[in-house]
Amino acid sequence: MSEEINWIDFDPSDKTPADRQFLLSQLVVPRPIAMVSTIGEDGVLNIAPMSYFLPITGSPMLVGVTMGLREDGDPKHTYLNALHTGDFVINITTENLSEEIETVAIESPRSVDEYELANWTPSESVKIKAPGITEARARLECEIREVVKLGEAGIPFGEVNFVVAEVVWATYSEEIVNDRGRIDPLLLEPIGRLGLRSFISAGGKGIFSLERIPWSQYQGGSNSN
Repeated sequence: MSEEINWIDFDPSDKTPADRQFLLSQLVVPRPIAMVSTIGEDGVLNIAPMSYFLPITGSPMLVGVTMGLREDGDPKHTYLNALHTGDFVINITTENLSEEIETVAIESPRSVDEYELANWTPSESVKIKAPGITEARARLECEIREVVKLGEAGIPFGEVNFVVAEVVWATYSEEIVNDRGRIDPLLLEPIGRLGLRSFISAGGKGIFSLERIPWSQYQGGSNSN
């Protein structure tokens, strides 16, 4: 005879935006991580990991990325940069990039070059202005086609911009292709986002955790340019 299950009810109307976001982020897992690279109006390079990300259709080749607000309520630098140039690169987050996911997730000042923080190398794109990450095993060059504003305006974990973009160029390493000429997820070793600071890899790391600290406590914070 099976044991009785105790159920927990969750009424969104009684919860804060953070509580609602937390529940979604804990249950909709694992989520692929778009390591989005952009270039700002001032020429400063930006990188941000975004796990509210999905493929939409193959014709045209569309993807969607949800870009919310920073903790201070301002738009994310990634979103402002992407609007300025009209483009961005989705670098597929793989095991070789995993240790710096939370480094580039820190809400640093806009003047900070996050390639320098992560010790990654910019890679010139073929069709768009924003650079990719040389160390990434696969890169999707994207041009914005539509921005849909959703959620409760001005509220972190509420207001978001759902950015629909067309992939106009893709580049990937031969190392992730199997002997049948197909991309092999075991060779790609993609990283998925779990709850809190937990992640899962299709490679050898399995499930692992990373700590995120505020910019004010980050050891490189005093070296911002």
